Amino acid sequence: MSQPTRTTDRPAVVLLHSLGTDRRLWRHQVPALAADHDVLTPEARGHGGQPWTSGPTTTDWVDDLAAALEGRGPVHLVGLSMGGLQAVAFAAAHPQAVRSLVVANSFAHLPDDVAQARVAAATAGVRDGMAAYADRYLEQTLTRRVDDADHDALRGAIASMHPQAYLQAAETTFRADLRPSLTGITAPCLVVAGELDEKTPLARSEELVAGIDGATLAVVPAAGHLSCIENPGAFTSTVRGFLHAVDADQVRGAA
Repeated sequence: MSQPTRTTDRPAVVLLHSLGTDRRLWRHQVPALAADHDVLTPEARGHGGQPWTSGPTTTDWVDDLAAALEGRGPVHLVGLSMGGLQAVAFAAAHPQAVRSLVVANSFAHLPDDVAQARVAAATAGVRDGMAAYADRYLEQTLTRRVDDADHDALRGAIASMHPQAYLQAAETTFRADLRPSLTGITAPCLVVAGELDEKTPLARSEELVAGIDGATLAVVPAAGHLSCIENPGAFTSTVRGFLHAVDADQVRGAA
């Protein structure tokens, strides 16, 4: 992951993007969250501007994020899909470094047949080239028309990836099993689902809530798998309200 630069002493929010996308996934959230927080948008290895040589494993994700956040106090972690897995893994491995956790449109584990089917579909899909794959992915994933800037950013991010970098990240994402890690999460946690998300059904979000002590569930209406893009207003309002509540509780606790 890229090395964020400290800009303020305010609480930091770290936004972790989904498989194939990059920091532009969060373009609607950054301005709103930056009113009260230092917002960081690191990119995973092989994504966006980050190089790829091998991996990643879930351990690589944790280590990359730990390096990117070195020297910072506890941060709010917000991850969507693959980014949600990264956030869960990091929060379990470094509980003292996490102020709160938001896991959106994600899961701790997929059934083996589902994981195998998704890996196989990705492997077959990239054979036609990443640009064609990006077009199919967005056609199958988006549940509504998004504005051209969002669509172009999503397509451009996926199309520009090295196919092997994408497939290795997909393999780790779809075959991950973080269920044993859930009990190690001590930070306040919000699990966010998309009302229309068929890639990560509500049952996967409910499993996260059941496995993380004190976690709560919020559903973003009229949004599919990329809920921060498909209904950015509702997504941002939900996350911002949760962060403010956590910050206020921690201020009261320190008084």
